[in-house]
Amino acid sequence: MINYSDEELVFDGESQGIYFRDVQRSQMKRKVFLYLLIAFYFFVLFSLIADLLFSVKYTTMSVEDISMQPTINPSPIETEDGIIQDEVYIEYTDDIDYGDIIIVDRTEFKPPTVKDKKYYIIKRALAFEGDQISIVKLPVGENGEYEMRFVRIKKGDSIDNIVYTGQDDPYVIYEDYILSYEDWTDSNRVIGEDFFQYDVSFYETFLNGRQTTTHNIIFSSGDSEQTIPVQFFTVGSDKDEDVPDQIFYMGDNRVFSGDCRDSGTDSVDNIYGKVVRIIRDGNNSTNLLSGVFNRVVQYLSIIWEEIVKYFTV
Repeated sequence: MINYSDEELVFDGESQGIYFRDVQRSQMKRKVFLYLLIAFYFFVLFSLIADLLFSVKYTTMSVEDISMQPTINPSPIETEDGIIQDEVYIEYTDDIDYGDIIIVDRTEFKPPTVKDKKYYIIKRALAFEGDQISIVKLPVGENGEYEMRFVRIKKGDSIDNIVYTGQDDPYVIYEDYILSYEDWTDSNRVIGEDFFQYDVSFYETFLNGRQTTTHNIIFSSGDSEQTIPVQFFTVGSDKDEDVPDQIFYMGDNRVFSGDCRDSGTDSVDNIYGKVVRIIRDGNNSTNLLSGVFNRVVQYLSIIWEEIVKYFTV
């Protein structure tokens, strides 16, 4: 038999209300904790899946030279291990378009000083099999200035003469990403046939004594016209039939870039991938916080694009 006393049990409505409210608050806390725990597990699962998918399609790479300035490593830091600053996110693909920044596997031709098993270079894709290309010093304005210009006639374009006004042109390409037109013009020149000046490396590799095609570039300035016969090299015209398609690339820092102007065109089979994001200070130990922040931002940006692509295709 249980004895009840007024001290042991108080039949007070207000006290019971407080009791029941405490129970509800406790239950709500447990629910919130459970929801947070579930959200955390989903976040971890999503991160693992995203990282797995990312690693299948993408990778990162440090850029340790200045051939792509100012696009990459605009203000590099020199260390005992070389030049460091930026890293890049790379997509494994050979689906390359004009102007893409690409990673090329040059292990077969790596310098003796390179001890790594693999040797990659980073350049900008500018021409493909069947394109006609030249690099020639041309007038660029009404005041008599001359600058080097990359000239490209894409495969399939039927054209005899290029009418050029000194501005951006479908054929005479103005590349706003290169480091310095002035330095390129002053440091890399050679007198070719008819005394027109070509990029020295390009001329020696592709034009001098080679089979070329000549097109007139007609420079129109005011009421006057100047006709310049220019030699063009056709990408892939010097290869055997069973050799893969060829690609022509250069670095954005034209004065300090070893590229196709020196080595000739390259095989598309050597394309390792293309740059999809630049990680500023990604390899800069003196600005580690900036590198980590930019790495995360660019990573999330890629993941978001993949999610959008998945649900919209």
